[in-house]
Amino acid sequence: MKWYAITLSPADPALSSDALDGICAELMERGALGTTVERAPEITCYIQGDAQAIEGFVARLGDLPCSIQATKEVSESNWTGSCPDVWEPIHAGALVVVPVESSEDTRSVPVGALRIIPGLGFGTGHHATTRMVLSELSAFAANTPNRSPSVFDLGTGSGILAIAAARLFQVPVEAIDIEEGAIINAKDNIALNHVEHLVSASTTPMQDIKGSFSLILANLYGEVLVQLAGHVTRVAASGATAIVSGITELVWDQVYEAYCEKHGWRLVRETTDSGWVCAVFER
Repeated sequence: MKWYAITLSPADPALSSDALDGICAELMERGALGTTVERAPEITCYIQGDAQAIEGFVARLGDLPCSIQATKEVSESNWTGSCPDVWEPIHAGALVVVPVESSEDTRSVPVGALRIIPGLGFGTGHHATTRMVLSELSAFAANTPNRSPSVFDLGTGSGILAIAAARLFQVPVEAIDIEEGAIINAKDNIALNHVEHLVSASTTPMQDIKGSFSLILANLYGEVLVQLAGHVTRVAASGATAIVSGITELVWDQVYEAYCEKHGWRLVRETTDSGWVCAVFER
């Protein structure tokens, strides 16, 4: 059975992240087996079948507010594996991330590289938002070589950011995510990278997080970052740094307003890649 990647462009290029999520969910309802948003607002969905099945799937998209930009056949046996780039190592500052199929994967891995099993948890390092946070995290470690931050990872996904922080600083990291599937994936990756003694991952609600942290990492949609700005500020120690991404350029102003104008953070740096924004804030 063949696999295909179909790239769609929403009719409204100013769609919010929530609206993009809605379209992705609708694509899954109509038969897609996976979706990605690499270059917002374009959406790529993955389906399996013969030419007739693909034609039927496309016909079911008639009322979606999107136009089809490209359809191409992909050759691997599943939609994640069908993207060759997913299996290429990622370099972000001093960090190297190597996606692997399982803990038994025998492929050669550079010394010190992070190994990540792609799964329900978001983040192998290939998406622009993850790469930018990893790069900023690496730079933060290089610029503060004698610092031992207390680290909090909000929306940990695959656990990649928490694992990277634990490796860089050799300090405890508290990581949370609302998705049980993400936490299962994160715990597998935490064990795979031998940092179980440093990283704790749970579905603890943000409002129940206690204590304060000097380094906060969050790769979430911009709208969610805005909603959680008060909680992020509450758990931030004096002088804390927050590295946040998952923000489309369309909602960047809202994130800036929520953190800098409403809650008193200072913008240190903002970077962009493929329509996404990563920001470094300080208290």
